[in-house]
Amino acid sequence: MARSLPEDVFPYLVLGLAKYMESERKYPYPDELRYALNHLSLVMLSGFPTTITDMFSLFESPLEEWWPGTLPPAIDPRFELLYEGELDEQVVEFLLEYDLPVQATLQNVQVVLDNQKVVAMLNVCRSAYIQDPSRASEEYIAARQYIIAHPWTSAEQIRRKFRDFRYITVEAISSFYRDSQALQLALLYQRQGRAGACYWNCPACGPLYLRDNRLGSLKPNACLGRCPGPQGWDALDPVDNPLVLRRGIHLRTFIPGVTELQLYHWLVQEAQPDTPELQQVLLWPGVDCYDLQLIYQRTLQRREVWAVDVKDYKDPFVLGRRIAQDNRQIVENALEWNQWYYVYPSYRELQRSDYRACVLRAAGQLPANVHVVSEKQFKVLVTEQ
Repeated sequence: MARSLPEDVFPYLVLGLAKYMESERKYPYPDELRYALNHLSLVMLSGFPTTITDMFSLFESPLEEWWPGTLPPAIDPRFELLYEGELDEQVVEFLLEYDLPVQATLQNVQVVLDNQKVVAMLNVCRSAYIQDPSRASEEYIAARQYIIAHPWTSAEQIRRKFRDFRYITVEAISSFYRDSQALQLALLYQRQGRAGACYWNCPACGPLYLRDNRLGSLKPNACLGRCPGPQGWDALDPVDNPLVLRRGIHLRTFIPGVTELQLYHWLVQEAQPDTPELQQVLLWPGVDCYDLQLIYQRTLQRREVWAVDVKDYKDPFVLGRRIAQDNRQIVENALEWNQWYYVYPSYRELQRSDYRACVLRAAGQLPANVHVVSEKQFKVLVTEQ
């Protein structure tokens, strides 16, 4: 009689893999990984890998080709657990956003700890917003913009920028970065024709990391269609860039933030001057209740507010479920909206042409004033106003 795979094997495998990938000591395996591998071996029998190399090769294959049980609804079986030797994007999202077994602990998973630092800053500013909305909003926006504009920085630059802030501390911003020298084996790269090795930065992907003697993004699927390639990368002096964004901040704040800021700058610099009715564009209003607020003055008596939430998920079904569960109810009058737009980067449609259709299918029936569009489609809507 064939054995069935317990439902908790997948979350334990993901958690164990995360701890294994972040640990400098590769043996013994984390308890969660050992538990999952034991159960997989009992179910897969002769199909279970016999070496660590074969095991990681299996983990870099689409789950639908080898997973012997039922996957959680949040996981798309066409994707892999590992991508180019790192946790796949949907695995990181699973760790951050979905309930794990009661006994499982995320306290030692750095990508989760990194994300919690940003959440802590958000909560501090939202608490301050109640009594001091203007200052709290200004500081939050300045901090988010700094992270996106400065994936590389120094302690002195942080101190000069944030020393007079009331709610966000120098220590809080510093915690978003780590010592780049400790990562030199992964960051230093000498390009042909250059005198020495240096760090490299992509305007779309941020700090670039070395894998198999090749530079690449921490989130390779986010590069497709927007990365300028080597000709657009910047060489940085290691001495001048002693701090680099932590991996979790890079993945969850920097990369999505690039799209948010690019859209904001397009609205302010290109769309607004040619659209008289578009009176105001606000970035992260109400301390990030949503990403952008567009205020149209339709007539002397009537205005229309668009709320825009930029979402970037590899898996359209995960995005659709997030939209279905999203709370769009706004208490504060200044944040009320008439139309809500979920906007995803257009490059996602280069990866799968039915991306939007899949999002809508997973989201289910949405109110008539809630829309899901690509960045390109959204720009067309704005210019047609």
